[in-house]
This record gives sequence, structure tokens and C-alpha cells, in this order.
Amino acid sequence: MTDINRSSLLSKLKHIKGMKLLVEQAVLLYLLMTDEQTPMWVKTIVVSALAYLLCPVDAIPDFLPGVGLTDDLGVISGAIASLGSHIHQGHRSKAADFFK
Repeated sequence: MTDINRSSLLSKLKHIKGMKLLVEQAVLLYLLMTDEQTPMWVKTIVVSALAYLLCPVDAIPDFLPGVGLTDDLGVISGAIASLGSHIHQGHRSKAADFFK
């Protein structure tokens, strides 16, 4: 279930200019997915959300300036909102350290 390639995900995230919130939330979901204590059904939602982010074909093409990543942000934010009870401070701390 956790077959998303880490280097591919990090490479994509680091190249997203001006979308720090999207990157932070995607990293947070990745950390949730890699946590051994995360239930499989939660990992399934996380994988789906991250796959949508990585997919080059989506509702609003990513290359459109200003709006291209809004659908990706919506999917990632929705996943975090629905899985909030499974995200703990350790996940949030590690996600914040990603930018340091």
C-alpha cells in the first residue's frame, strides 16, 4: 500500500513554487502513511490523496498559473481534515522540520 516512491514525492514537492502549505500538508500525509501505527484504511486515503497530487492529469492542470494547484490543495486538505484524529504532534513536528 505504501508504494509511493519517496524520492519522487520529495522531488515533486520541492519544485512546487509558492505553495508551501500544499507541500507541508503533503509531507504531513506522507509521514502519517509511513507511521507503522497508522491503520490501513487511513493509509489508503493518504495514498489516494498523494497519488492525486503526483498525477499529471487532474481536474485543473498544474501548469495554469495561480490556479493550477488549487484542486491538489483541496484534495490534500480534505484528506487531512478527515484524518485529523490520526495525525499527532510527532507527525506535525517532523513535517515542520522538512523546511529547516
